[in-house]
Formats: sequence, structure tokens, C-alpha cells
Amino acid sequence: MKKLILKFYKELVFKLKKKVDLDLKKIDLISLNELFNYFGTDKGSEVKNPYSKNIDNSDKSLIGHGYAKFYELHFNYFKNREIKLLEIGTWKGASVASFYHYFSNAIIFCLDRNYKFQFKSNRINFFYCDTRNTNDLKKFEDLLINKKSETLDIIIDDASHIYSDMLNNFKNFFEKVKPGGFYVIEDFNHYKYYSHLNDSSSVSLEIEEIFEHLKSRQIFKSNTLDEDFQHYCFNNISEIAMHKGIQNDSYIAFIKKK
Repeated sequence: MKKLILKFYKELVFKLKKKVDLDLKKIDLISLNELFNYFGTDKGSEVKNPYSKNIDNSDKSLIGHGYAKFYELHFNYFKNREIKLLEIGTWKGASVASFYHYFSNAIIFCLDRNYKFQFKSNRINFFYCDTRNTNDLKKFEDLLINKKSETLDIIIDDASHIYSDMLNNFKNFFEKVKPGGFYVIEDFNHYKYYSHLNDSSSVSLEIEEIFEHLKSRQIFKSNTLDEDFQHYCFNNISEIAMHKGIQNDSYIAFIKKK
């Protein structure tokens, strides 16, 4: 009961809190990297640490991953099209604001399990969702149906980066990608660098190994991705591209739907 009351209170505060209206914000920046850096998402190349709490900014070192060039490489085709994009894990919304300005005709859906999102727009739909919670997932699916958006052109997972969460999100959301669209997994090797993100077992394949098995259509053992889903992937993936960004832990994958 206490959790429900707290969630209701946070939701109420979120609705009443003043937000930046992106529909009124005109920006002359052209490149996606400029937008990433301007709004302060670590997808950019020159971003100060958004998690820093030191008043003297002593730990505000550059932490940008430099993913923009990879996004532009794969997404240039979508730039001016009327697409539908979902980002899982939005935090305060810096990357959503960047995509809003880059994809000028996109309808954007964004999920997070907190109420820190700072923006609003007629083209943006924020939804509170813990992707580990089946009730939250069902409510989000209902929202997509109501918005006539059962399938999407682009889905980006930039959420917890926990090993099992990345695989569960992939299983739950990949089928929602339209033919010719992309499913993106950011920071897919973070679990190797940060122990609290690594809940894999001794028999678990590394994420990169899973990608290679999917590319070569080889069945593999997985507690999350069962054989039915693997066969679905074999029949519906046309390409998997992995890229290395600026930092040691900067890895991003683009999975293209047939």
C-alpha cells in the first residue's frame, strides 16, 4: 500500500511539474552529436557527468560515448520520415529531446521507472514503466494500441544495462519493430565492467556471442531467449552491426528487422 501511495504522489508531482515544451524550442543545430552534447546525454562525445553530485564539479569528467555517428549511419534514411520511435530508459529525457529535433516528423514514446522526465511535446508520449513488471508492460501495450502504434520503426534500449534486463527487453520488444526497422541496445557490455549489472550465470553466453549465434542462425542455450524466440530472430533479422564508441565501456548494437 505504501508503494502505491508513493507512486501516486510521484505521478501527481510529475504531472504538476513544469516541463520544457520542445514544440516551442527552436534549435539551429544540425548534427545528432551536436544535439546530444547540447542536451547533455552521454550518447554524445563531449558530455559532462550528469550523475555528478559534487558542488565543486570535481568529478564532472567527460563521459560521452560518441554514439551519434553510428546512429546517423544507420538512421539517416529515417531522418525526415514520419516514424515512430521508442526509447526504453529515458531518465530526464536528454536523448529524447535530441531525437525530437533530429527526427522532425517522429512520434516518440519513452519509458522509464522514474518520474524525472523534464520535457513535453505533442510528439512525445512519456509512460512510467518497469519493464520487469508484467502489469506495466500490459498497460504500455494498451497505450500503443490506443495510439495505433502497435509496431515501431526504432526501439532503443538504454535502460538498466543489467545482463538479464537487456535480454528480457529484447525478447519483449523486438517483435514490435516494423520490417526494415531497428532494435538498438546501448552499452551492451556494461555488465562486464560493472559487477552490479552482471547477473549472468557460468553457462550464459556473452552478449556478443549471442549476436554471433543469431547472425549465424545457431541455436544456443539461454535462460531468457528460448528456442521459439531464437527461430523468430533467425527468420526476422537481416543484420546485426556492433560498434565501439569513445570510452572503454562504449558498445552499441543495431539489429535490423527484415
